[in-house]
Amino acid sequence: MTASKRNLSFDIARAIAIYLVIIGHSMTGLWDTWQSNFIFAANLPIFFIISGYFYHSKRIKDVVQTGVNTLLIPFFIVTLLYITLRTALGEIVQHVHYLNFQTLIPLIYGNGATGQSPFGFELSSHAGAVWFLPTMFIANIIFHWLMKSNKEIIRFTFVIILFGLGYSLAQVVYFPWSLQAALEVQIYYLFGYWLAKLIKQYSQKTIFANPYILLISLICWILSATSGSYELNRGLADNMFIAVLGGFGSAIVLLGIAFFIEKHWHQIAKGLSYVGQYSLVLLCVHSLDIGLLDTEVMNFLESQAWFSDYSLFAYLGLMLLRILYTTCFTWTLLKIKFIYNLLVDRNFPLQKA
Repeated sequence: MTASKRNLSFDIARAIAIYLVIIGHSMTGLWDTWQSNFIFAANLPIFFIISGYFYHSKRIKDVVQTGVNTLLIPFFIVTLLYITLRTALGEIVQHVHYLNFQTLIPLIYGNGATGQSPFGFELSSHAGAVWFLPTMFIANIIFHWLMKSNKEIIRFTFVIILFGLGYSLAQVVYFPWSLQAALEVQIYYLFGYWLAKLIKQYSQKTIFANPYILLISLICWILSATSGSYELNRGLADNMFIAVLGGFGSAIVLLGIAFFIEKHWHQIAKGLSYVGQYSLVLLCVHSLDIGLLDTEVMNFLESQAWFSDYSLFAYLGLMLLRILYTTCFTWTLLKIKFIYNLLVDRNFPLQKA
């Protein structure tokens, strides 16, 4: 799909969302505060909502093929690269042995946080931000299977059942590829699908530029942030009902901001739409960044007296720096044709039959 045929508002919203992911992971000293809850309430649900928005019927075989090319292969590449670099860093620089059974588990398990597996072993290492990729792979397949039914009530009923099942499983153990989260996010896919039908009936302006809709959505987002944490990778929240409302509301607000940028700030819109098209590649680069550099960067900063004295400005500077170098490095990587094909091309290496 060429840039001219793309919906710029949705690409811009993806860009804002991936930058919120980077910002959230840079708030190390502010975790479990309403500020970090505000960021984490919004940075991932919108990706599932947008996927639901652009749903169109496909063969499950094609969904799997595209998912392998654009989600699973990048996941395995990033995870293998991280393990390799982390092992080399440990052996050469830190003189510690990193490679063992526990550190290899995330390569297969795809967990984004520590936890208890249903197979009797502890998950003490995790895959970082790229946990999202295999989870979305499963979630895409589930949603396309659900949409095989032509009856809206059946779709809705199954989504509620799967959401309840995912939430129940998340209370007990952490499943491979965050299966519990993949079940829960079906509610976001369906919301996105309904949103597309609503906008087709009216218009983007009617929804995304409506001050009342945006205000209600912002209130839902704020309520989610103040009600506690939302760990989508685990499928857990302090108040799941309000967390999901916050996911809906934050997506509408981000799309409203994106719609405004597209209409009024054309140069910014052009740059952000590019970032949005390759947001999953940014996620991969960022995952390596936080896996390899985050601890060292934060240890250095927190050892500096000025960091605690000017912590707000220090965190803002860190976020901006991380956004800039992640974006620049991603842009550079995508100039290499083989890497572009490997991380972006929907028909490489698996070809549609």
